[in-house]
Amino acid sequence: RAQSMDVLSSQATVAGYKAVLLAASHLARFFPMLTTAAGTITPASVLIIGAGVAGLQAIASSRRLGAVVDVFDTRPEVKEQVHSLGAKFVEVEGASHSAAAGGYAVEQTEEYKKRQQEAIDKYAQKADVIITTALIPGKKAPLLITKKI
Repeated sequence: RAQSMDVLSSQATVAGYKAVLLAASHLARFFPMLTTAAGTITPASVLIIGAGVAGLQAIASSRRLGAVVDVFDTRPEVKEQVHSLGAKFVEVEGASHSAAAGGYAVEQTEEYKKRQQEAIDKYAQKADVIITTALIPGKKAPLLITKKI
C-alpha cells in the first residue's frame, strides 16, 4: 500500500522537475561540462531560491543534468539536504528561525531582506538559470528577482 502524500507536495515535486527541464530546453548552452576537440564547455550555473519540496527537486534534477548549483533558503536547517544533493548552500546571516512554523519559511526582517537581496543579486549576475521556489505558507510569494538583475 502506498504512503499518503498531500497534493501540494506532489505538485511541487513536478514543478521543480519541470522547471529544470524547461530551463535546459530554452538555455542556449548545455547543462553539463563537455570536452570536445574544439575545447571544454563549462557547466551551466543554476541559482535556486528556496529549498522546499520544489527547490530540492530542482536541485536534484539540475545536478543530474550536470549543472553547478547554488541555493538560497532562509532556513539553515535545510543546508544538509542541499549539500547531500551536491549543491552549494549560500547562507545569509541573521535569518529568523522557522522552528516555530513547523519547518516552513517565515517572514524575515527588513534588515535581513536587504542582506539577502544583495547576496542574491551577486549570484544572479553569474547564473545562467534562476529558478525561484521560495514560498511562505499563506502569503504571496516574495519578490526576490528584481529588474536590476
